[in-house]
Amino acid sequence: MWKIIAFIIFGLCLVKAQIHLIDSRCYLAEGGSAENFLASEDVAVGSVLGTLGINGDPKTDISLSLREKDSPVTIAPLSKNIILSKPLDKEGVEGPASVYVNVICDRRMSNDPSFLIPVNIRVTDVNDNSPTWIGAPYIVNISEVTIIGTRILQGIRAIDMDQPGPYSTIEYQVLPGPHSKFVAFISFLEGTLVLKHELDYETLRNFTVVLRAQDQGVPPKYSDTTLTVLVLDADDQNPKFFQDVYHGSFVLNIVPAIVKFLPESIKAIDQDSGLNASLTYSIVPSEHSSFFMIDSKTALLKATKQLNVSNPVTLVVKATQSDNLDRYALSTVIISPLHSTAMSTVDKANFIHPTYRLKIKENYNPGSTILNLIKGNVAWNVNLRILNESELYWFSINRSGDIKLNRWLDYETQPIHKFTVEMNDGSSRDHAEVIVEVLDVNDWEPRFRKPHYSFRIKNLHNISTPFALGKVEAADGDVRDKISYSVRGEHANLFYVDSAGTVWLKYDVPDKMNFKLNVIATDTGFPPKSTSVPLSVDFENMNESSIKWTTTTISSLTGVTVLCVLACLAVLMYFCRNSVNRTDRNVPMLISRSKASNKNTNIGIMTANTRDSNSSISASASTIIAASLERDHDSYSTTIRDIVSRTQHPNKTVIRNSDIEQDSLTNSENGFHCSFPNTQACTNWHQRSSMLGEKATNDNDSSGENKLTVYF
Repeated sequence: MWKIIAFIIFGLCLVKAQIHLIDSRCYLAEGGSAENFLASEDVAVGSVLGTLGINGDPKTDISLSLREKDSPVTIAPLSKNIILSKPLDKEGVEGPASVYVNVICDRRMSNDPSFLIPVNIRVTDVNDNSPTWIGAPYIVNISEVTIIGTRILQGIRAIDMDQPGPYSTIEYQVLPGPHSKFVAFISFLEGTLVLKHELDYETLRNFTVVLRAQDQGVPPKYSDTTLTVLVLDADDQNPKFFQDVYHGSFVLNIVPAIVKFLPESIKAIDQDSGLNASLTYSIVPSEHSSFFMIDSKTALLKATKQLNVSNPVTLVVKATQSDNLDRYALSTVIISPLHSTAMSTVDKANFIHPTYRLKIKENYNPGSTILNLIKGNVAWNVNLRILNESELYWFSINRSGDIKLNRWLDYETQPIHKFTVEMNDGSSRDHAEVIVEVLDVNDWEPRFRKPHYSFRIKNLHNISTPFALGKVEAADGDVRDKISYSVRGEHANLFYVDSAGTVWLKYDVPDKMNFKLNVIATDTGFPPKSTSVPLSVDFENMNESSIKWTTTTISSLTGVTVLCVLACLAVLMYFCRNSVNRTDRNVPMLISRSKASNKNTNIGIMTANTRDSNSSISASASTIIAASLERDHDSYSTTIRDIVSRTQHPNKTVIRNSDIEQDSLTNSENGFHCSFPNTQACTNWHQRSSMLGEKATNDNDSSGENKLTVYF
């Protein structure tokens, strides 16, 4: 008996503990006083930021609400989930950098005061900002005599709005290009540019390079700007004559006689075209120099004295810079004497063709001669010029009729150039048309729109191949180039990319769920150029589910499990006790009944300590009694079974006759309901009940309590 009492006390303790858990249903399961969550600033609106660890269940015994009305978070109905309702931003520009709210917890069906649970949501930074250049784009003037290694630009910088750390640490670089060899950053963490290749104003007067500022995120974010370098001319070049040797003629016996030169007159220029210093012409003293005079500004040469010679005369002409006498050039002049009767004109120059067509690559070097238009000797008084002023930016023509390229051509900007050249000798004019077709050169490599592509596919088992995973996009600065895509990496044979950039899954994937690949974009230029970016493909199996066990669920299941175990132990103990009683024939089972207030009181079978007939016998005991009574077919055993059955079911009609008909009779005097085929059957049943009651009344124990002894 003491074991039963101990199990009952233990069960009551567990029930009390369960009640205590229910009473603390507004408390945090972990025992803290506040909740703390971390949320990435790029989390989407509507996402769950965290789940409150409260003991209670919002669906049954508690209600949750926020004290703040304008909070960027909400609580999902009948749930403990904190839901994001407004965007977050660690930098505090597009949303809050942190969230602090108070959750109000109310117990349902209770007048207990509300509980206030502080909730702190800390926003974590992501690499969502690209560096921003300060003061870009940049322009700098550099003299062509600047020494290599000189710092040409300092203090340029870019800033990143992300929080201090890798996401805001900037690295600088000069992107590869046609002129990237001229400048470089002194350090990839410092915005100071130095000159690393010598400049030449006459070869390259200006150029542009692309600068990139890139953070240290994975993948990194970056922004580009340009640096334009204007090369300043320095006085580092001597003047230069257009011809190394000039051939001229003059008429003897005529003073003064102008010396005529073919194909062109004497002329020199300052090779420092940016300075374009003025020149002074003179004749270097020689044997025949005193017979001639040269104009110091125009270089017009005249014979000023009678000269009786039959052979050509050689002179040396000097061109000196007016601002720097140390800069000069020399040229040889050969003058042939002519008699007036022998004076004749040389072959007159003219255009070879009325129209010239040529093709030239866009990377052809400036300063080169691309075409010659003239046949014959150009007289000193002939003037050649390009009539289209816009084309003078690209082309020039000299007195010999040579078309020269002034600067780099660009197919993408202007694929065809057309201009007209005029030849004018003062009395007549002639014209020729020049058409220059620029040939495309593969200047640009393809560029992807994004530095990294990531595709996430859910419910892998419900897709069929081929399956479109997503799209990549690349562009090329060369207009005519077409782009093709390919995939490289482990398991690349499972994927392919079509010409539109759509990434397809060709076959069912193996057990591997994550793939790290590279997408390569290749153009059709010559030679072809390509670029690659990383591609991540992640497959998620949505058929798998997980069960989340909360503290409240575990506590409830524990309490229920213990109570069930106790109930089973009690029934087992009762079975064992009854089994022992059946084996000992000298120990009767005592079944008590209520004291009869008169002879018509109902007779019931109860346990030793219970007087309520409705709960007198447990289901297990009644089962044992019924099994024993089935083995005994005498009238007494049948009567006991009927009484026990009637005691268990006081409102149920007891039927014992197999020949039941529609007649029924109710014996109201004894409180039993009788339903038998005839009145005599009900009378016999009533008599057996009375006899049993009288026998039970006569058998009294020493305690004075009426008991009925039944042997099984």
